Amino acid sequence: MSWQGIEGHDRVAEMFSRAFSRGRLEGSFLFTGPEGIGKRTFAFQLAKTVLCLSPDGFVPCGTCESCRLFDMKYRPVKEEVVRDEKPLPAKSRRAAPPSLEPDEPDDPLAFDIPNHPDFYYVSKPADRAQIPIDLLAGPKENRGRSGLCYNIFRTPYLGSRKVAVIDDADFLNEEGANSLLKTLEEPPRGAVIILIGTSAAKQLPTIRSRCQSVRFLPLSLLDLSTVLVNRGIAADFDEAKRLARFADGSCKNALEFNDASLETFRPVLYKQLAQPEIDALAFSKRVIEFVEEKKKDKEKARESELKRRRLALVLARAARFYRDLTRLLSGETSLLAGNIESGAELRLAAKNRPDPDRAIRNAERTVGALEQIDRMGNLPYIIEAWLSDL
Repeated sequence: MSWQGIEGHDRVAEMFSRAFSRGRLEGSFLFTGPEGIGKRTFAFQLAKTVLCLSPDGFVPCGTCESCRLFDMKYRPVKEEVVRDEKPLPAKSRRAAPPSLEPDEPDDPLAFDIPNHPDFYYVSKPADRAQIPIDLLAGPKENRGRSGLCYNIFRTPYLGSRKVAVIDDADFLNEEGANSLLKTLEEPPRGAVIILIGTSAAKQLPTIRSRCQSVRFLPLSLLDLSTVLVNRGIAADFDEAKRLARFADGSCKNALEFNDASLETFRPVLYKQLAQPEIDALAFSKRVIEFVEEKKKDKEKARESELKRRRLALVLARAARFYRDLTRLLSGETSLLAGNIESGAELRLAAKNRPDPDRAIRNAERTVGALEQIDRMGNLPYIIEAWLSDL
């Protein structure tokens, strides 16, 4: 039975359960693992359990005042950071903010933020390349007297504990990370601070050394299929298994790869990657056309984000192609069996480019291009430079 309905992470839940039962669940944690495998969901449920006034073992009661407030959630706004206002007394406390219109109304991965006075959440704004220091230490005119690092030390409103979640920790710059160091090293008694990223290697050494690292593994085919059905992304397990097969254990990958236009563009991409030499100039124009297709939006920041996500899908497919090509050239021919997605193109690429070192370099260059998207690089330049290097 999965912990609180979270599939695939019972090992991590057991670790926290042992610490909780011994009264030792506090301090700073770094959650790492691929996107879309449930790290944020786990962090939120862990926060609810920690803040619960009457937990049943390692499960929140669901009925106390803390659980009631935690369940009063609201849809996040990209520019919103963290609440600074002092909570009102229970009887006069205002209701949770109304649920705002989500960026994508049909997005099954959209999430709500708990509206609990002892819970704080920070994430990277969509139009920024990094997490601004203002969200962590307050704006310049009020530095050190607002923001997450200030709020976590304030007296808890309910019980004796506080929880903070810093999402998108991969995008902490040196200034923002430095503002966190003292808080991470010496958090207030009973507080839990959770940073969520994709890789420990993307965190500054000063951050890693002050947090207990918790590695979340990609979901198994069965666990991911279950999640896809439960979230309504797939109608049944047959469809879920089809989506999960090439998703590398990520719900986000399964959802984003299930794109009709991407499926049409995919064979075009693979055919070009399989050639002895890529026509970088001509194909860069084709990739740019695909990225900009049907992505007009009245809000420029929103339009830019949609284009970046679309290019990330292309690069993720290309990275997978080069990874599989490396395995094939290293003698792992079994991956061709039943591979209807790229089997023919992989055979052609292995014939045209029988050099595993080159495949590795191309894979690394493609991952580098993905990272440039995260750093808000110019998309046409990213595409042209990537294809030229390949």
